[in-house]
Amino acid sequence: MKSANPPRIVVTGMGAVTTIGRDVPTFFANALAGAIGISAVRGIDVSRMNSDRGGEVHDFDIAEHFPGRADLAQLGRAKQLALAAARQCVEDAGFPIAEHAFDVGVALGYTQGESKELEFCCDQIAAGRLDDEGLRAFAGYAPQTVSQGIGHEFGACGPMITIGNACSASNFAIGAAIDLMRRGDAVAMIVGGADAFSRYGYAGFSRLGAIAPDVPRPFSRDRQGMVPAEGAAMLFIETLDSALARGAVIHAEITGYGESCDAHHITQPNPAGIAQAARAALDSAQLAPEAVCYLSVHGTGTQASDKVESAAFTQLFGERIPPLSSVKSMVGHAMGAASAIECVAAVSSLKAQVLTPTMNHLGPDEQCPVDCVPLQARPARVRNVLKTASAFGGNNAVVLFRQYPAQED
Repeated sequence: MKSANPPRIVVTGMGAVTTIGRDVPTFFANALAGAIGISAVRGIDVSRMNSDRGGEVHDFDIAEHFPGRADLAQLGRAKQLALAAARQCVEDAGFPIAEHAFDVGVALGYTQGESKELEFCCDQIAAGRLDDEGLRAFAGYAPQTVSQGIGHEFGACGPMITIGNACSASNFAIGAAIDLMRRGDAVAMIVGGADAFSRYGYAGFSRLGAIAPDVPRPFSRDRQGMVPAEGAAMLFIETLDSALARGAVIHAEITGYGESCDAHHITQPNPAGIAQAARAALDSAQLAPEAVCYLSVHGTGTQASDKVESAAFTQLFGERIPPLSSVKSMVGHAMGAASAIECVAAVSSLKAQVLTPTMNHLGPDEQCPVDCVPLQARPARVRNVLKTASAFGGNNAVVLFRQYPAQED
């Protein structure tokens, strides 16, 4: 049940491990420079797929983030990516979790599980055996083990949630955390998403014919698909009262959240559902559509998704669609981590007053009548950012970030 006077919620910590940077400053600097984190896939055999492009986090070593912790090297890759991003986030926030353990929870978006562990277990079964190593792999596959691992590592004893709503899972995790905080179940939450590169995920998108032969080109003419990727990003969110009481640095305020289900098609999004989730976010923030400054969008680079997303923005904004950016044009599509990575970019844009570019653009497509900030970062007056996310099954979730303190023209 929501309070009549719900607490204001702010972002005080961020962390990211992406294909173009293994910490937030590096990631955002490279995003502004238009760096491309897409290359030939190394981690799995893609010889029978319709593409060999992927977004892998090369040269990642958990020991760089947790020196002296040999035990973490035994964890699955998704857990390692998540823990690295979470450590950055917790250190950035500076919140004394040990003193308030039951006031701090974890909400994580996650899609594919520790797929390599599951695949290893299945290979053993197919070979007619299942030894102790295979059983341990099976136990480590479960999606909730990632959020559990974050809670255990940092001593967060409050509510713990794992959300598997596909590619919008991180935004849904933020929404769940907001609800928990507004009803008084937590003062602070570690929120975000993580996913590791996956053989079965790549094969699925390949079978759908959805993977681009080179790079994703969101909202561009001649775009040919998305590119699967991996990564993790986390935000530390807490009540404004808590942040002010301890003198925390506040990166942004979360003023709105909305969600919807298209109930339409398993893979084909519906513009009405996307627009409805965005309206719900704006309504909860008491912000009119014309007051939105900037959109951080789903922007996969497939023909259908970009066209539908553009139609949703036309429904919502009419002819005055704010400028928008697709971070996936640089880092690829990191599945359950995608919208968390994009939230970090959105908050960073608010702080720096600059729009990240949408890369690989070949020119406008008449079916996508949007300003996607093509090819080059753009200084801009940004008071708020509407972060949209959509997923298979029609799952839409939208988060609205605002400058803190709020500034008017």
